[in-house]
Amino acid sequence: MASEDTENTASNSLNESKEMQCIPRHEPSNPYNYNGAQLAERKKTLKDLAEVYPHLPFAWLEMVYDFEKNTPREEIQKIINSKKWEKPGKFTPGKNGMFDAEGTREYPKENRCV
Repeated sequence: MASEDTENTASNSLNESKEMQCIPRHEPSNPYNYNGAQLAERKKTLKDLAEVYPHLPFAWLEMVYDFEKNTPREEIQKIINSKKWEKPGKFTPGKNGMFDAEGTREYPKENRCV
């Protein structure tokens, strides 16, 4: 009786290990098709940026790195020269109808019946 339990347990663990081999491992996304050396450089650069800019979210650092690496130098220079990113953005508070908590407030005049 005990030997049957041992055999069943051994066959169950063998079946489980076969199932585990069939589960694919996670592959990190690589939308810019970086090769191994480029991924290592990206990882190191992002680590350095995170140390220099600890107050910025890591996702922003990734976005900036990918933008700089995958945008032609002429286009980046054009953005810098036109100061396109120095103007208030589309969602800047107080602009384009967005609420500005620090701005002046207008209250409706009271209707007093005299």
